[in-house]
Order: sequence, then C-alpha cells, then structure tokens
Amino acid sequence: MSRCSNDTNSMMVLSLTHLGLLIATAILLSVVLFFIFNNDWQRTAELQAQASDFSNLLCDTDNSFFERINTYTFTHKDYPYSVRISSEYIMLSAPGSWQNTLKVATKFLIRPWPRMSQQNWTTGEDLHDFLTTTFNHTGTQNDPLSSQNFTVFLHQLNNTLTSLAKEPLNILIDKPIFIEKTFLYSDEKKYDFLLLYQL
Repeated sequence: MSRCSNDTNSMMVLSLTHLGLLIATAILLSVVLFFIFNNDWQRTAELQAQASDFSNLLCDTDNSFFERINTYTFTHKDYPYSVRISSEYIMLSAPGSWQNTLKVATKFLIRPWPRMSQQNWTTGEDLHDFLTTTFNHTGTQNDPLSSQNFTVFLHQLNNTLTSLAKEPLNILIDKPIFIEKTFLYSDEKKYDFLLLYQL
C-alpha cells in the first residue's frame, strides 16, 4: 500500500487520464447540445421568416390603390408545422428537439378579415353577392350600401373577431392562401377590406 502511495508518477498519469476523459466528454456533450439547440434555433428562424413574409404581403396588398388578389403558399419543410391566423396575428408552431413546441407569433400591422366557416361568402365577388341578397345593394360605387346597412354588416364582421381571438383559423399549408383587397362603398365613402381565404 505504501508502495502505491509513493508512486507519484502513476498517480499523475491516472489523474491526467481522468482529466482528459472529462474534457473529451465535455466537448462531446457541447457538440451534441450545439446541434440540438442549433436545430431548434434554425426552425424558429424559418418559422419567423415565413410569418414575416406573410405579414409583409398583407401590407403590400393593402397598400395597393386597386382591388387585387395575391396568393401566398407556405413552404414545404422536412418537419411538420402548423399555421393559425386571427384578425391580428399569425402563429406558426413546430415540434422542437426536446419534445417541446417551438412557437412564433407575428402581429399584423393591418387588420385582415379571415373567412369564417359560418360566413356565406368567401371571395370579394361572393361578398358583393351576399350584400345584394341581404341588403339589396352590392356595396359597389354604383350601388352603395346605406350607412345603416353598412353598420349592420360591420357589426356582423366584428362579431367574428371574438370567435377568431378564441379559436384562430387553421390554415392548410399545402394549399395557397388568397389575400384579396376589395372595396365597399357606403353613402359615397369607400372602405378597404382585406379578405383572407383558402379555396
């Protein structure tokens, strides 16, 4: 026993070996954790980029002087993700590396009107047909709504905001989403509406 304790050279080699193993283990763990967290960071950045692209397209469509339709298709990824839209936010989520959920939410600068399933119209043309059936006016410049009818219609739309806030609209990412700017006229005033829908 005293011979082993006096062998400082062997103890030094043993200590250096343990130290080397600890350093190698730390490096290996660092590399593994880097790849795991880098993967989550990359997914979050990709989701954020798509949310920003969509929000920017909304603004571009809204800034148009004319009625127009743009489409946006969410990109295919090698991981599953979901998209939900309310009248104020777009939310994207994907599974993370540690059984967590990566979430990104972007607030819209303008308010779009996502199509709800209980509405009787989808496109801008459908909206004008609905107004004709409901109020006997198309809401166009040549056939404007009365201010009273416009207020009733706007009240109906605002009721959807509450349900969209509670349960945002699920978007099918394999189908394009249409962003349509349309105009409604009421007593010589023009109102811009930005409709969101999938066919």
